[in-house]
Amino acid sequence: MFIDLKEVCKRIKCNDIRTAIKWCKKSGIPIIRKGRHKITYRFLVDVESDKEIVKFFKSKYPESWRKMYQLYLNNDTIEYLLETQEKNITDTVSKIN
Repeated sequence: MFIDLKEVCKRIKCNDIRTAIKWCKKSGIPIIRKGRHKITYRFLVDVESDKEIVKFFKSKYPESWRKMYQLYLNNDTIEYLLETQEKNITDTVSKIN
């Protein structure tokens, strides 16, 4: 449910917790003090960090971006490869006809 800001640092590839705090504030993600620790909501961090990959899938696969995103979340590389190969074959056949 919650994620420590040190873990957020790892996710956004920064070394300084102040950078993670700025990233959270810029993204509108609240920071909660729990004793000496600073935490936030894991769900909101996941959503914000996945925005770019969703944007990519929407532009590359407008008809099936949800399925492609689900494959990404499941780390299903084999199914992703099969889906993209199938799409390439369909596109090639369409161009020939």
